[in-house]
Amino acid sequence: MLGADHTAPGGNRKGWDSGVVRIERVVQLITQNSLDVVGFQEFQPPQAVRFQELTGTSWQTYPGVNNPAGPSVNSIGWRTDVWTLLEARTLPIPYFDGAPSRMPAVLLQNVQTGRRVWFFNTHNPADVRGPAQQWRDAGFAMEVALANELRAAYPDAPFISFGDKNDRDRYYCSVAPGSGMWSASGGYLDGATCSPPSGGAIDWIMGTNNVFFNGYTRLWNDFVSQTSDHPLYYANAVVPASRPVGVDHIVVVAVPGLTSTVVRKMGTELSELDRMALGGASTRNARTATESTSPDAGLVSILTGRRVFPKAGGHGVGSKPTLPSTVHESAGQYVSGIFDLAHNTSRRTSFVSSRPQTKLVRESWNKRSGGTDPYGKDDGTAKFDQVKMARDDAAAVAWWRDKMATSPAALSVIELSGAAQAGAAEGWTGDAYQKAVRKLSRRVASIRRGIDRQAEMKGTTLLVVTGTSGAQRTTGSSRTWVESYRVPMWVTGPGVPAGADLYSLNPSLLYPGKDQVSYSGTQPLRVGDLANLVTRTLGLPPVPGATQDVDQRFQVFDPLTVPGA
Repeated sequence: MLGADHTAPGGNRKGWDSGVVRIERVVQLITQNSLDVVGFQEFQPPQAVRFQELTGTSWQTYPGVNNPAGPSVNSIGWRTDVWTLLEARTLPIPYFDGAPSRMPAVLLQNVQTGRRVWFFNTHNPADVRGPAQQWRDAGFAMEVALANELRAAYPDAPFISFGDKNDRDRYYCSVAPGSGMWSASGGYLDGATCSPPSGGAIDWIMGTNNVFFNGYTRLWNDFVSQTSDHPLYYANAVVPASRPVGVDHIVVVAVPGLTSTVVRKMGTELSELDRMALGGASTRNARTATESTSPDAGLVSILTGRRVFPKAGGHGVGSKPTLPSTVHESAGQYVSGIFDLAHNTSRRTSFVSSRPQTKLVRESWNKRSGGTDPYGKDDGTAKFDQVKMARDDAAAVAWWRDKMATSPAALSVIELSGAAQAGAAEGWTGDAYQKAVRKLSRRVASIRRGIDRQAEMKGTTLLVVTGTSGAQRTTGSSRTWVESYRVPMWVTGPGVPAGADLYSLNPSLLYPGKDQVSYSGTQPLRVGDLANLVTRTLGLPPVPGATQDVDQRFQVFDPLTVPGA
């Protein structure tokens, strides 16, 4: 922020306002841009004192001016209504001529979510007093060591580093490979190749790969240039919920036309589904979207974490009698989904369905319609690595197993439509429908065996089976019919407690009985909650624009398997 001594009498910045005046502008910039954590360099005592006078108890700084260890010209500040300080320390980073300067690191906990983050603020030496590259390099190595130390000791807490590093590409390629960090401004590692972000800034915002940045901004205007000799850089940092230990793959089996009633009546006849209930967590009382119980609405809710009506932030599919050409067309905007996040972070994805209408999904996230990749290496706009419209359920499962045998996906979604076809053709209570549901159970068993026979997926895969819709009336709307909006759900895999009830694992959810609950007030478990279960399981941020489980609180795991839970 340009220390006060630069603009004091005898300083080297003639004609500038004093540090005290300029800190008042800093507070304005912080407020105008809604910042809640800030790294201050050259935060000299007159400026630190004035900052404290202006912000009172609404901001806290470390080391600040009242620290028992003494003030530091490098401090971290945070809004006290957003963050709580848990731990603090300093690291003696080499500065001019190698003299150590204390640089702060703080562990903060978010007041709303409870998630913890380490923040580290550094100012590495420039060459204005002679060549300082060796001291910068030494400081970068210490930063890498600190990041790795804290990640090992606090596996649930991302590490974010910011500050004036006084180096461009060299900083990024010194720090990123050894620490697993990436920059808010871009850049990526691809094997031994380091590709720094363009722009050539010496001020950086970096984070370990379990924090995701968006909204990176370089602010440089007359007001900023009268405040500091550096631009203001800031970004939004999204911290996912802690992911479970030992889960690297997730398979979601989406089943349109599966009623809770048939599952209850058939019981142990559905041996694989019964096995999942005994060996994992389940319920027969999940809910579809309120606005539509159609198979398409349910599937797209799973993929996007959104309700239906576009004016309420929904995906739009199911709000009209006919299907759109893409989900984005229906919503009136680009709709991100679980395939975006998985693919954009270089994870392999797979989608297969036996229902022709799901061409909508393929067309929504293909090369032509998919969104850009904002994270690290550009993985392209096509969000499916493997995609197939199969002729029937047997072909869908066979295709998926064949693909997994050689190219296991981190995220698979398999839609099996045989039960829905039988119910629509022969009724939702008769022998033909029950026969189709028995076949469904056997298909799920085949999927489970496919997982177990794939060495990479065995023991590391979360398997979810859910109804996406229940029975459908032959005429009129089904959305107020309990047989249509009430669906079953099963989850098995590492860390999922055996024989658990999903509502017991999630006491904050409303057990709805036979009611279809509106979106106001406490919510039941909805199929759309699975979107951010997927993102959490894979260590990804919530789906952008999701309206369901946006804090990734849906719990299917034993808390002992989740760091920091």
